[in-house]
Amino acid sequence: MRMRARRAAMDFSGRSRMMRKAPKSYAAIYDAIFSRIAQGQYRPIHRIGITTLAQSLGVSTTPVREALRQLAGRDLVVERHREGFYLAPLNARAIISLYTAHELWMDRALQLHPASGYRAGRPRSLWRLFDNRASTTGDAAIISIRRYVDDRLAVLRRHEATILADMGERAQLFADALTRDDLAMARDISHAFHARCRNAAGQLANAFEGQGNVPRI
Repeated sequence: MRMRARRAAMDFSGRSRMMRKAPKSYAAIYDAIFSRIAQGQYRPIHRIGITTLAQSLGVSTTPVREALRQLAGRDLVVERHREGFYLAPLNARAIISLYTAHELWMDRALQLHPASGYRAGRPRSLWRLFDNRASTTGDAAIISIRRYVDDRLAVLRRHEATILADMGERAQLFADALTRDDLAMARDISHAFHARCRNAAGQLANAFEGQGNVPRI
């Protein structure tokens, strides 16, 4: 009897901890799933199990399914009839197009708001600087496009860090250019970065398909 009571108490305690840690809003559930996708926890050929995912998040399957459908609307996953959800494929041609679109809106962001007021310091990442730059423009079209393109490219972020060996150095150079309000230099750094990413599109696509590491270039 005591053993049953102890097990029940432990089980209740475990469920309570899970409930406390579980996402408390739909936005949090969406963000949690997006984070798993960006971290490479799924491969395009593997079905995303809704029940398993819901259990790991400590929520019901309904908000998980709705979050996946919203992610499908942003082209991050695909829903196949009677099969479920899968990570959206991303081939080299699509990767090149996404980096080209990203480069174009980055040029526009630099042109619209050349005086950023950026303070000198060690940048957290080149992508964080890009994101900050888009936000400071206040341009709704740029911000909307940036969100879509950034979400699509988020699944490649960890592979970029592996393939492109000097991300930190480029971030520092870009930050220095912003600090000096050197628009031409910032644009050159952006162009060089995007060109390297396009040149590495084949490697990035292969890494994404296998969600593994590949040699740096």
